[in-house]
Amino acid sequence: MRKTIAIILAVALCMTLAGCTRPNTDNHTFDFKIDFGIMGRNCIDTYNNTFTKDLVVAGQETIDFVIPDDKMQEFREAFVKYKIDKLPGDINAEIEIIEGETYMETTPASSYTLTYTYNNETRTIVCHEGGPWLADSAPPDTCIRLVAFVDTISAYIFSTDAYKQMSPSEGGYD
Repeated sequence: MRKTIAIILAVALCMTLAGCTRPNTDNHTFDFKIDFGIMGRNCIDTYNNTFTKDLVVAGQETIDFVIPDDKMQEFREAFVKYKIDKLPGDINAEIEIIEGETYMETTPASSYTLTYTYNNETRTIVCHEGGPWLADSAPPDTCIRLVAFVDTISAYIFSTDAYKQMSPSEGGYD
């Protein structure tokens, strides 16, 4: 009997030390794919661990791109800070067009399409930063929050050696 108890305790101790009793799955419940930039032609995709750079007239270039766990945790915290899960699916559709008002639109515009999985829920949010916005006002808070979240991630991407080794963009947009 003592031998059986000792074996059970030894197995339980080994499982605890090895982390087998309850694996940390927090980082696995947060992934995203973001199309961003002019016409949404850049793309970071943590589902497939890739990054696609818009080379403008030279097309696009895709590389393998893995975001380290500490950065993913930082991005998850930004996701919560900016309340991204509370944003509407189509931010521009939330804009009420008022007859007789002057609206501003930018072409070509930065566009954002975020598909994310957070706490086992998958959603997509779309925003076109080019408007239409009232001429005398800023984009709505919902757009500003999404852009701030994307800027947090893109600043990291643009600082990496992997990004810096990619082909340069050629030309420009009219």
